Amino acid sequence: MLDLSKIKGFLIDLDGCIYRGNNLLPSAKEFIDFLHRNSIKILFVTNNSTQLPLNYYQKLRDMGINVSEDEFLTSGIATGIYLKRWKDKGKAYVIGEEALKEAIIKVNWEVSDEDVDAVIVGLDRNFTFDKLKKASLLIRNGARFIATNPDKTFPQENTIEPGAGSLVSAVSSASQKRPIVIGKPSPYIGKIALSKLGLSNNEIVILGDRIDTDILFAKRMKSLSFLVLTGISSKDDLRKSKIKPDYVFKNLSEVLEFLQKKLK
Repeated sequence: MLDLSKIKGFLIDLDGCIYRGNNLLPSAKEFIDFLHRNSIKILFVTNNSTQLPLNYYQKLRDMGINVSEDEFLTSGIATGIYLKRWKDKGKAYVIGEEALKEAIIKVNWEVSDEDVDAVIVGLDRNFTFDKLKKASLLIRNGARFIATNPDKTFPQENTIEPGAGSLVSAVSSASQKRPIVIGKPSPYIGKIALSKLGLSNNEIVILGDRIDTDILFAKRMKSLSFLVLTGISSKDDLRKSKIKPDYVFKNLSEVLEFLQKKLK
């Protein structure tokens, strides 16, 4: 059983957990307010590299949720941290959107398409055959292949769209190379998250909507896992999966009710 007295922080996914597209999910505000009131640290950890922490901060504030900008960590920011720790300066070819490029430029790396040290692949809604060809050639010529995340799908209000992992798979197939993965379920982003919170892996709960990323991430981090069924993974997926979360909830309303009982 969960001993909430040992839990000092939550790593929370955004898409499919707090909102879908521009629709706030039920009890999201009340859930976050509850954690804040009980002095439980929060870090929103998202594999989406198309936005910066400031964008997510503004989005949640506009939805009426009281958060601070330092409560967000994206796979794009984590990728920048990885690059900086690898080499102080370098050049990268980026398949991704402006937020990912900004995160890379911020750590004094140059975005280029010639003589690069790394090829970085994130979600790019303007992905083309030419980009695929360029990435494959650069990787075959020795550039390090880095994926922001492996999510093959991405939840929107009423549909599920292709995710960064779909593009990563294409580049991997073309180059015949496997990428270094930065985002969930890689422990790399988890170590960055724990460092930001100042907590250990047994002091946090990882809450997400995907078995293949969020829950696998929790298993690799050896942390407690909460799965909510408001995003990608369904009850049928859960039944078929060998990866099992510690707790399963229909939505955040059930999570909130569960936590309130535990704190009585």
